[in-house]
Amino acid sequence: MVAVSCGGKQANIDDEKQEELPNETAQTVEVAIAENADFHIDIISNGKVTAGTYADVFWEADGRIADVRVSNGQRVIKGDTLARLEAFRLNNTLKTSQSNMEQARLQMMDNLIGQGYEPEADDIPEKVRDIAEIKSGYRNAVASYELAKYEAEHCAVVAPISGVVANLNASTSNKADQSKPMCRIISQTAMNVEFSIIESELPMVAKGAAIEVTAFAMPDRQWTGRVTEVNPFVETNGMVKVKGQISNCTELFEGMNVSVKVNRVVGRYVSVPKTAVVMRSGRPVVFTVKNNEAQWVYIEKGAENSTNIVIESGINEGDSVVVSGNTFLAHKSKVKVIENEE
Repeated sequence: MVAVSCGGKQANIDDEKQEELPNETAQTVEVAIAENADFHIDIISNGKVTAGTYADVFWEADGRIADVRVSNGQRVIKGDTLARLEAFRLNNTLKTSQSNMEQARLQMMDNLIGQGYEPEADDIPEKVRDIAEIKSGYRNAVASYELAKYEAEHCAVVAPISGVVANLNASTSNKADQSKPMCRIISQTAMNVEFSIIESELPMVAKGAAIEVTAFAMPDRQWTGRVTEVNPFVETNGMVKVKGQISNCTELFEGMNVSVKVNRVVGRYVSVPKTAVVMRSGRPVVFTVKNNEAQWVYIEKGAENSTNIVIESGINEGDSVVVSGNTFLAHKSKVKVIENEE
């Protein structure tokens, strides 16, 4: 409807709904039903996978490596032998230290006899026995023997936990390096994921919140888990570190880059797919369908996630809203509803 103003110009006395005239030809649209349900807020971040449980394995004796029985990526069971040292030198050291211990013991007994004591007697003063053990070298000889025995018994390195071998640093015929791990055993029954959120997202992330993890290397796979830790410290860049745990993730490797989606229920609201909302004259609009006719409805938007948006006013639970084919739709346009393939 139009009217003539005092200046002779036409003025629009209807609202913006008249900006698009209805098309007589029925337009094809897809619809969805507005639902009143728990609404989830999604927070997306990038992070890295870290081992939930791992063990660095060290050589417990010095010597040359006789054989290495594992390789990187190999799965092992707790107690499996990973590698062995050449045993000859270790066994020879054990025999020598045992002989030295026996000689020192005889020397200690001679010292006690020289002082008028029966070496096997129980009434020898503790101080006297201590002096005799030190002077004879028996105490040091015992310590050397026990070390040699320990090394001989631990010439083989065994897996302390079940898992997969990583960072293997050992080759046959090379000398064992006791200063750094021979390898790392990573348990893949549960893995951690570490990521960061911005300070303003803190109210929406808490311990126990559900997470969904997608590896960049495997975009078609997802793993689910829970937030296990929120570090109570805001860094200078405004970020907060968060840690989560995921299970059944044998395909994931430590250090993998992943995308993390935190999912949290923020309340029960009426929501529609985000594609249902279009802008008209700078205001959000949703088209509903009644009797094969599009109805232009102004709405008030609320929270949103990756797929849906909360409708605070304008749409009621159960309304049929247009989610596809609404780009050039006008108020009271004739529409033909087709089944949504989803």
